Amino acid sequence: MLEKIFQHLQALKSQASQLPPAQQGILTKTLENLSNSLQKLAASSQFESATNNVAKLVELEKSNRILERTSAQQGSLVRQLQEQLDKEISHHRRNNQALTKTEAKLQKMLRNYPDIISILEPDGRVRYHSFAVARVLGYKPEAGIGKVHGELIHPDDLLAWQAYFGKLLEHPGIAKPIEYRVRHADGSWVYMEAVGNSLLQDYNIHGIVMSSREIGERKQAELAIKESEFHYRIMSQITSDFAYSFRVAADGKFVCEWVTEAFARCTGRLPEELTAGGWWSLELAHPDDRKMLLEQLTDCTSIRTGNNEYRILNKKGEVRWVRDCWQAVWDKTEGRIVRLWGACQEITDRKQVELQLQLAKELLQAQIESAPLAIICTDTNGKVTVWNPMAEKIFGWSVTQVLEQIEPNIPQGKEQDFEAILKSMLNGKVQNGCEVSLLKKDGGSIDLWLFAAPVQDASGKTIGCIKIFSDLSERKRIESERHKLVGLQNMEEPFWVRYISPPTNTRKIH
Repeated sequence: MLEKIFQHLQALKSQASQLPPAQQGILTKTLENLSNSLQKLAASSQFESATNNVAKLVELEKSNRILERTSAQQGSLVRQLQEQLDKEISHHRRNNQALTKTEAKLQKMLRNYPDIISILEPDGRVRYHSFAVARVLGYKPEAGIGKVHGELIHPDDLLAWQAYFGKLLEHPGIAKPIEYRVRHADGSWVYMEAVGNSLLQDYNIHGIVMSSREIGERKQAELAIKESEFHYRIMSQITSDFAYSFRVAADGKFVCEWVTEAFARCTGRLPEELTAGGWWSLELAHPDDRKMLLEQLTDCTSIRTGNNEYRILNKKGEVRWVRDCWQAVWDKTEGRIVRLWGACQEITDRKQVELQLQLAKELLQAQIESAPLAIICTDTNGKVTVWNPMAEKIFGWSVTQVLEQIEPNIPQGKEQDFEAILKSMLNGKVQNGCEVSLLKKDGGSIDLWLFAAPVQDASGKTIGCIKIFSDLSERKRIESERHKLVGLQNMEEPFWVRYISPPTNTRKIH
């Protein structure tokens, strides 16, 4: 019996190794105590009687059953734990596989990402470089590990970088972009724009992440623009015209950045006055034109280019005319107009000539309106463009009835004659005077004396003709009276003789 009990104890010991450590220790200790007790029992020679031995064996049998039940329970628990462990191991394997795939995707993305991703230690040394450093700067990613990031920065940009890095150490989060030059592997300098993100408080990274990109083409374009601006300003300085640049603040206010020196020749004020005080504080614009200019500044947020003419007052109070051509610069990032460039050309002399021409035009129009002669102008197609009040009086048609129409006063059957006169005038021939008979609105006719000449534009091109008509009715009446007088003068006896009768009886005086 004892041998069988010892066999069960050995079986329990072998199964105890599959239990968790805490339960395994308890069971092992219990089995050891039971084994020791059995050994003492077997070695004892004090069995007094078979009855005592049977009682003890019964107790042992009970203990054996309890152990068997405990062993069965522990075996079930071991199996449950084993199944749970298998599930956790499977889940862990799947997580590892997903993590491996994610890491592979991340590495592939970093390998093909155009920007350089770097992680810097708090002392400025490089912990990590992405593969783009080889494509952009020509260095192997592992070559810069452990080196100070600032070693490759241009000496003229190093102080700015150190100040930028110091702010990253003091303030966590993303900082504003910074531009600097970095030495390429071939010895040349490459313009870079970098954005730092301080993650020193993040225990997963505990460093500063830098995202850098090459901006060489953009810098070349900016330098080209600056050079073009410089050349333009030089050209403006040696002419009477001036150029300017206004920066548009976020609140919509315009702040003058610069103005060329020709501004002083035109306005009598120094460029520094405009730069410091602004366009409006100087009251440079004429009071009657300020409202229009303010509306222009307001509308430039939607209209990108424009030009207009307005008056300015120089330092002496004299009025000067300028023609202003401007262009607004739109910033996609900020979504607004950020700058206003422009060039002003002084046009005072031209404006004076235009005003004189306008005055002369108005004077000529007044003379045509008040002329005692009928004045008619037609275009190259013979359509009426001018029909003065005397023409209305003589012919009877109002200006609204004949404007843009063929002259209605040409007699039927005489159209070809008048077309011939029109063609000769369009060819430059002047009609110094000829007698014509034209129609009136009431159906009658009127004899007129015609003077005609071609009308030319500023380039000398004939654009029509002008015709001036003088009424011949009074002249013909005077000529008729004159002919009668001439006829009376040619008679042998005075005209009054016919009205006197001779005497019937005459007496001869001796």
